[in-house]
Amino acid sequence: MQSTVETTRSYRVLSHEEREEIMIGLRTNESLRDIAKRLGRNVSVISREVRANSTEDGRYQAFWANARSSRRRKSSRTRPRIRDLLVRRYVEQHLKLGWSPEQIAGRLPIDHRGKRVSYETIYEFIFKTRRDLTQYLQCGRKHRRKRTDPRNKRVLIRERTGIDQRPACINDRSEYGHWEGDTAVSRRCTTALLVLQERSLGLTLLTKLPRCAPKEMAAAVINRLQDLPAEMRRSITFDNGQENRHHTTIRDALNIDTYFCEPYSSWQKGSVEHAVGLTRRFWPKKTDYALISDEEIAMVEYRLNTRPRKRFGFLSPLEYAYRVALTA
Repeated sequence: MQSTVETTRSYRVLSHEEREEIMIGLRTNESLRDIAKRLGRNVSVISREVRANSTEDGRYQAFWANARSSRRRKSSRTRPRIRDLLVRRYVEQHLKLGWSPEQIAGRLPIDHRGKRVSYETIYEFIFKTRRDLTQYLQCGRKHRRKRTDPRNKRVLIRERTGIDQRPACINDRSEYGHWEGDTAVSRRCTTALLVLQERSLGLTLLTKLPRCAPKEMAAAVINRLQDLPAEMRRSITFDNGQENRHHTTIRDALNIDTYFCEPYSSWQKGSVEHAVGLTRRFWPKKTDYALISDEEIAMVEYRLNTRPRKRFGFLSPLEYAYRVALTA
């Protein structure tokens, strides 16, 4: 049988047509040497092909041989994303601590001199090699929330100062002592979690609230900020939730300015919104906050304040605040 396959080849991999020729030759009791000569291949190529891609019962089928070869070639091109065992253990350990791949990549050279890995490589490692680690990545919502026209919002909070009147030193984070406040709530209980986030130093404060109500909210904010130096409590920004109605009590007790986002624009206090999202890694939605101890809350607060931040050169907020205090 004459083959239409050219004798001069620019590639080494056998084609599906060549495998069909090998199958036909074997079934007609043609020798491997004759098959190789007809295909313009070395006899060792044909011999290895038959030995490697025959079925378990010793039969050579072109279709299955082609499928096995393709599968083997695909797996041979899959290289390990992170070869260094020390780096791999570092990545796994800090992912479980809630660090992002970018934070891990930035902090690695600080903790281990001479070791480097890009955060894109870490993502590749997670999604293509260790998909079990995806549970430790911060996930967004599955569906976007329906937005309502802000013009239909009737503001009920008295004596509020809009965020548009906030000084530039707060907006550009050039001055310390400016906070954002928010609450994490659950449908399982009336107990809530107060989250305070400092805009410049990135410090996070967590406090359990008996209920998400104005009186409890004001008391918790005052309790957490009253012992700080005056320069560390200059202002605080809230959204328009009704739990923030007693902001004047906070303002007068702490001698602090209070500002409010525009209606339905909680993204304007993005720092604390991000911090609330980080707490969801430890306590997902529908968590009963009443069952969480103060010790556990303190532990999570410490872990959030020891996470490296890109804007601080991958120092943690506590490390950065300490460095700022030394240079003040």
